[in-house]
Amino acid sequence: MSTAESQAVVNSQYQTERPDAHYHQHPKVVMLPDHEIAVPEAADYEMSDVVKMHPIYDPMNWPIFDFRYRYREYFAEFWGTFILIFFGDGVVASTTVNKSNAPSAYLAITFGWGIGLTMALYCSMGISGGHLNPAVSFANAVFGKFSWRKVPGYILAQGLGAFVAAATLYGIFKDQFDVFDGGNRQLLGDQGTGGVWCTYAKDGNGKFFSAWSEIVNTAVLLFVIYSIGDDRLTPAKNHLPIAIGLLVFAIGNCTGWVTGYAINPARDFGPRVFSTILYGSEPFTAGGHYFWVPTFMPFVGAIIGIFVYQFFIVPEPKVKKD
Repeated sequence: MSTAESQAVVNSQYQTERPDAHYHQHPKVVMLPDHEIAVPEAADYEMSDVVKMHPIYDPMNWPIFDFRYRYREYFAEFWGTFILIFFGDGVVASTTVNKSNAPSAYLAITFGWGIGLTMALYCSMGISGGHLNPAVSFANAVFGKFSWRKVPGYILAQGLGAFVAAATLYGIFKDQFDVFDGGNRQLLGDQGTGGVWCTYAKDGNGKFFSAWSEIVNTAVLLFVIYSIGDDRLTPAKNHLPIAIGLLVFAIGNCTGWVTGYAINPARDFGPRVFSTILYGSEPFTAGGHYFWVPTFMPFVGAIIGIFVYQFFIVPEPKVKKD
């Protein structure tokens, strides 16, 4: 008996025992606006004896499967952004409260954000495209590469994922924050922990050049992402998450120090909102209401990055016509 036939027998037996049970079958390949994803069917994996005897252990038989499947892209964006912030803000928290890391703190931070993004993309790219960044979703929609209908949901999922990740991290580091600042939360300064959650420009850096930094760095981010994903050039086939993680690592090390390289409104705004629980309104009023720079400038940079790529990078077509 083939695997598929065995699964059918198991499903039939299970539905006899549990009339309300229904094993969901979905098309092998689901077409999404910008990419394809492969959805595993029953015959694609070998089930354990426990699952064969009790199919309820199979996630495809769990409750509200249709709902989870319908909104899978938004869930992927939520959890992908959660993973990104969990690693990214987590490494900032570690280097903040552990002063022994001071000599290599910034290198650790840039590496943590880069590898965190790689892990987040592995969790989400095959389902939602792995935007994890409202500027990416918005700019792709501007150039007709993403559905405007999905933009609000993506941005909401990304923001919520970032907020929940920040709250989760606070639970992990709360006692160490107390040791570090004596329980007296300060946004900035020697005992400040506000930089764990969101970005603030370095002392002496004005808003204009901070905005310029965010615009340029985000433009470079999108420009290079388009380059390494373009199969007409030299694409990072099957290794896009690693390549994009290295890109963010490079941006952080080379040009991101001045503003903390937000380059992602969700990465900054979600944790910033959470940090108001700790510091009141100060995260939004500090630096002369600096928050608008990392919140809005990445949108401008993302649009510029895609435009410059599409206007100036004109590769040969894959198939030349005589």
